[in-house]
Amino acid sequence: MTRRDDIAAAAMELVAEGGTHALTHRRVDRRLGLPEGTTSNHARSRRELMLLVVQQVAAVAHLLPPEAPTPSTVEEAVEQLTEAFEGVVARGVDTRARMSLSIDTLLDPELHALLTTDSPVRATVLEQARRLLDGLGVPDSGQRAIDLAGIMNGLFYDRLVGHGVHGTPVDAEAVLRAWLTGLGAPGPVSP
Repeated sequence: MTRRDDIAAAAMELVAEGGTHALTHRRVDRRLGLPEGTTSNHARSRRELMLLVVQQVAAVAHLLPPEAPTPSTVEEAVEQLTEAFEGVVARGVDTRARMSLSIDTLLDPELHALLTTDSPVRATVLEQARRLLDGLGVPDSGQRAIDLAGIMNGLFYDRLVGHGVHGTPVDAEAVLRAWLTGLGAPGPVSP
């Protein structure tokens, strides 16, 4: 890893822990044990520092591993999606940072778009979701992929920053199974 990578990772952690208000050059320097001013050499402005976080989030986020086989039943899809969900929750930092940045960059259309409409992560997630839904024979898989991304975001929100943090979390597996079954995707194959 380069110094810039270390700075981006530390900045992402700060945003995940305290929102963008916690993100300062000085705090990144302190987190990494660097001489004061080091972070400023890699990101001159606060906006450039936020852009580093946006890029770091994009570098580590994904829905399914690229080598995941295409499921042919709801149960196979639920298993893959639940495993992916739990992996993102365990990682947590990038998704909490993305959520915080999405809110705090609403007034900066360029940065906000890099987290939402123009996000390379979103494009990858939508393609993975479309491929999964195509494997299940779901009609209009492009639109349904957008729906699935929204459902996953809601589940992530509940578990990482919402009610599920301290209360009873939503049962992601049950939600995904019910939604996929409701689409008319094939269920488990009978013996």
